[in-house]
Amino acid sequence: MAGTDAMNWLRRPAGPARGIGWGDIVLASLLSAWAIVLVTGIFPGSTDRGGVVAAIGVLAMTVPVAFGRRYPLAAAVVVAVGTAVNELLIGPMVRCGPALPAALIIAFYAGARLRPGRWLAVALAACLADVTLQAYYDPILAPALDFMSVALPAVVLACGAGWLVRQLAAAARALRARNAELRAQRERTAELAVATDRARIASDLNDFLRDRIETMAEAASTGRDLVTADPAAAQDALALVGSSGRETLAQMREVVGNLRAEQLSGPQPVLADLDSLLERATTADARLAVSGTPRALPAGLELSAYRIVEHLLEALADTPQARIDVRLRFGDEALELDVSGPPGSQEGTAFATAHERVALLGGTLRIEAGADRCTALVRLPLAPGYAGA
Repeated sequence: MAGTDAMNWLRRPAGPARGIGWGDIVLASLLSAWAIVLVTGIFPGSTDRGGVVAAIGVLAMTVPVAFGRRYPLAAAVVVAVGTAVNELLIGPMVRCGPALPAALIIAFYAGARLRPGRWLAVALAACLADVTLQAYYDPILAPALDFMSVALPAVVLACGAGWLVRQLAAAARALRARNAELRAQRERTAELAVATDRARIASDLNDFLRDRIETMAEAASTGRDLVTADPAAAQDALALVGSSGRETLAQMREVVGNLRAEQLSGPQPVLADLDSLLERATTADARLAVSGTPRALPAGLELSAYRIVEHLLEALADTPQARIDVRLRFGDEALELDVSGPPGSQEGTAFATAHERVALLGGTLRIEAGADRCTALVRLPLAPGYAGA
């Protein structure tokens, strides 16, 4: 769990900078610190003794990693230009330790974020130029041609790996969408099967009642005709009416009881089931926080609140990297729900469905959209008997 939390923190956006995570900043900082140590001669055994200008200039070769995932094309161009400035104006120095990983990382980001075409070709060419300049001007990389025979294919492979990750992510999203469609289709099929079975039972019950009522009507008519002519036969006919009526009632109780048991076999969800809903309904890192004084609420309100959270989850991104927060507050006069996370592909439909449920309860739903997160704020008023602690 601690490892998962750390990975989620590294992917979490750094403030309002959408697409730039803390992991990108940490990685760029480590490479930059390494680069400064190399060019200033702090590293034991280093023969380079660069000054402040060299320490500042080398940052152009490593800092772009911080925004490479969000702006891969700009990062690739900046590191290529930065390498040219460092090598041509400041002079040959050992910078390949941090600079080469930076070029490979940005090439990977380019393949993962840019569509195949002109801009991807430009970004890849910039990364290749960066590595080529390092091969000719970094003293430790001589002979240059031998190094380039390995480094240039590595840059292309890093870009290809990014493209492969992009394709796999797209396939995973399509698969999740398809699985959601299949689940919905299975639910609709099950509902149709139940409705068909109920219609068949209703038809059979109608035929059964019609036959029994006709039988009782005939027996009652016969008994009426025999009241004076044959009292004993009339009593037998009336007894048949009574037994048929009791048997009919018993059959109806059995059928209705079976239908009711079938209907109640799956209990309606309540707010206490939100934990299991978050585990089942999304692959994101979903967390529930409850505040106020939890208490039993009307069954209809609890069911509606549960369904509202379910709809709001459908509006958010369903990816393992996403973070979803669900806050449930039991107030004195209202039940409040806050659901926030990265927006998904079906937010319009899901938000509209949730809004309809909220409106039926006389509540309010407000959507707040941020840079890369949206928050749904729901307020459901409580009946007087359920208000207060």
